[in-house]
Parts: sequence; C-alpha cells; structure tokens
Amino acid sequence: MKQTYDHPHDVLRFCASHPNATLVIVRDVTGGTLRARGALMAVTETHVAGYVSNGCVDADIIARARSGHFGSLVYGNGSPYRDITLPCGGTICVFLVPHPNSHAVERAVSDLDKRLASSLKLGSVSVDIKPRMCLRIAGRGAAFLALADMAATAGFEVRLQSPDPNISSHVKHLTDPLEVLASEDDRWTAVILLFHDHDWEPSILSQAIKGPAFYIGAMGSVKTHAVRVENLLEMGADSDQIRRVRGPIGLVPAQRDARSLAVSILAEIIQVAQAEGVM
Repeated sequence: MKQTYDHPHDVLRFCASHPNATLVIVRDVTGGTLRARGALMAVTETHVAGYVSNGCVDADIIARARSGHFGSLVYGNGSPYRDITLPCGGTICVFLVPHPNSHAVERAVSDLDKRLASSLKLGSVSVDIKPRMCLRIAGRGAAFLALADMAATAGFEVRLQSPDPNISSHVKHLTDPLEVLASEDDRWTAVILLFHDHDWEPSILSQAIKGPAFYIGAMGSVKTHAVRVENLLEMGADSDQIRRVRGPIGLVPAQRDARSLAVSILAEIIQVAQAEGVM
C-alpha cells in the first residue's frame, strides 16, 4: 500500500532525508476541509510526502513549491486563485518553507521518536506536533488480530501483548496472569484488553489505571464489567481509577463479528482521542 504520510512525524522524517524539500504547513482552516491546522506536506522535484486537500489544491501547491515559492497561499473563500475552489466551502491557509532548517526538523523528529510533543519553529512560523496515537492491545483471538490489523492500517503505532506468542511476529509474550510487562504508556496511548478468559485482566488493568493512558477499555458484557469492577475494588483501586475503565467497549454496541467489533472499538478510541485533544 502506498505511504500516505498522514502524520507530521512521517513528513518530517521525509524532510530530514530530503534537505532540498519544500515544507508545506497548514496554518489555518475554516469550514469542511480535509486536513486540520498543523498538517504537513513536503515536496521535492520528484516526490510528494503528505497531502493538504487532494485534487487541484494540492496540484497547485506542488507546482508552486517546485517553482520556489516561499510564504503564504490561501485557497477557498478570500483566495486570489478563483479557479481553484473547495467543494465543501471554507478556507485553507498554508505556508511554504523551501529548504527548512535541518536542525529544527531533526530536533522535532528526535522529540517525536521519543514520543514527546514537539514545537517546530521555522522563522516566524511554528507548529505544535503531538506524537502518533498508540494502541496497546492485550488479548488473544480474532478480535485481537482484527483490531491490531485495522489500527496499523490506519497509521497508528501498535503494541501487542498476548499469552499466545505465535499470534503475531510483533507480540510481547504474557506468561503469568499475575505479572505484567513494563508499561510504556503515555498520554497518547489507548489500552485495550480483548480477553475471553478474564483472569488476565486484573493485573493489566491495575497497571493501566495508574498510568497516563487517555483510553482504557476491556471487552465483555455489562455483567462481565460489573465483575471486573469488583475485582479492581478488591485489589485496592479507587472509584476514580475504576471509572477510567470502559466496558462494554465500542461506539456501536453489541457487535458479534470480530472485524465489526474492531471497527467499533477503533471508532470509540478516535472519538475519545478527539475529545481529549490527543489527535
């Protein structure tokens, strides 16, 4: 599948390896635009990394970048380019920076590699960049595999934990329900438990609710979640910590198919991420 460079981290990595690129920064948007403020695109004579709006807007940006344009471009309402329209209305304001400062780019890439938020400053223009959203998925079975596959396809970082060491080539093996692996959770991490045998849950949840993850959820029915809550209370968790655990999970309730459940869970995570300012 062709790399789409959805996340600024990908575009900045491209810039770091293509010092002659022009970096395109989305400075402001109004109305129904495809990308949000802070989205990035990079253009060289032969390659393009990322996108702003697709179609004629991107074609014009690419042409101007390759001609050496520096500074602002406005498309949509109030634009001087009346032959280029935005079908959904609104406005896109971008800023083009030919040959962006390599030290600034590399510093931002280094921060994001460490999963730290970064502020890219290029002259009078700056953009704040958050690390890519990460899903830590612990579990086994079809729903586990379906969610892992969809999250990776959607461009999120994925960390897998399972009692089944052969379920994926990237899995970290869980060997004892009473022990947990060292946590790498941060505020851009969602923790999802997909076990049918719920004995694996208490220790993982006990760890997660004490950490910074923005989303914690576990598969199971309303009755199963009530038992889960009782187990956490017995382990000493307080009510505020327990309220962080979502269950049943999924934006669309009562899904009976693994891939439909995975879509439902991923949709709920994205909804929460938007509300929490994670994305």
